[in-house]
Amino acid sequence: MEIDYPTREVREGLVTLLVPDVPSPRGPGSRSALPFYNPTMEIARDVSVLLAQFVGRRGASVLDGLAATGALGLRIASESGIAPRVTLNDRNPRSVTLMKENARRTGAPDVAIAEGDLNVHLAMHHYDLVEIDPFGSPVPFLDAALQSAHRGSVLGVTATDTPVLCGAKPGTCARRYLAHVRPTDAYAEVGVRILIGFVARMAGRFDKAVEPLFAYAAEHFLRAYLRISEGAQRADRALGSLGWIRFDPETGRCESVDEVLMSGAIGPLWLGPLVGEEVIVRLEPRPYMGASTARLLDAIRHEAGLPPFYFENNTTAGRLGIPPPRLEVVLDRLRENGFRAAPTHFRRNAFKTDAPWDEIRRVYERAGR
Repeated sequence: MEIDYPTREVREGLVTLLVPDVPSPRGPGSRSALPFYNPTMEIARDVSVLLAQFVGRRGASVLDGLAATGALGLRIASESGIAPRVTLNDRNPRSVTLMKENARRTGAPDVAIAEGDLNVHLAMHHYDLVEIDPFGSPVPFLDAALQSAHRGSVLGVTATDTPVLCGAKPGTCARRYLAHVRPTDAYAEVGVRILIGFVARMAGRFDKAVEPLFAYAAEHFLRAYLRISEGAQRADRALGSLGWIRFDPETGRCESVDEVLMSGAIGPLWLGPLVGEEVIVRLEPRPYMGASTARLLDAIRHEAGLPPFYFENNTTAGRLGIPPPRLEVVLDRLRENGFRAAPTHFRRNAFKTDAPWDEIRRVYERAGR
């Protein structure tokens, strides 16, 4: 098959690719017969390159499971520095033709092209790193990915059905992710934790456990990198990091609760760390990567270790009936009082802190005088 549609050349990272010459989507995009390329996902591909270098040994096997243009897999092959054996898979024949041309153009070694259903492919092959970046929900691919995973392998999962995971569509979330959700101030983090909690529960059915290495939200998507381990005891320990929370509309707090039947309870969701300490210390953006990637990594580095969930500055001030102070003022005063506080990558003008609510309220009230 030949490429039978207009294309244009784009430069991303260290690779030059052919992509369909169609208007670039501003959000998650929509299904099309053409291979999909979303430039706003470049930040996710930057992080994937860095994570591949961190988690992969030299010659590690990598699967870009829903590869489309091949952008993600080809960047890992060309930029990760571990000389991985990369497989690009897609069931769309047009994607396969375009991936072959892009692989030829980049000249990346050890890149294989596969055409077929991802679930079938995973049933027959095993990889050290599997990337799943679908339209919408990753749920249709998780069983196959988890059964294929082996001890120490890593699963990268993207979800772009953010309204479902973040609280705007609770009925769909209950059906798709088997979780109860409702709108909260910390909606993006709730979505990430619902996603990880679901994967942890699915893994537990196969006596496998997940450990988040790096999980975040950006643009229109949620992303989690999960290391897989095996054994019933490890699975039980991972499931022990799941829990339920309740959102307090009077304060904006998300509080852990023991009673899962409590009215308005949200969960089950992951309540453990979202990033590994060693990972966040070692991830450094390359000089050619965009400023957005550097800002994301810097923000996550500063908020790592703080308790789950965050407060939005303007909303918090509004609840207390005062004009919003500058976020820097709030953070400085919390730190002066002996607490940790940092902006969060999850939402602009929002922060995380280990200070109790009464302390947060006092800081705002003093700042509003």
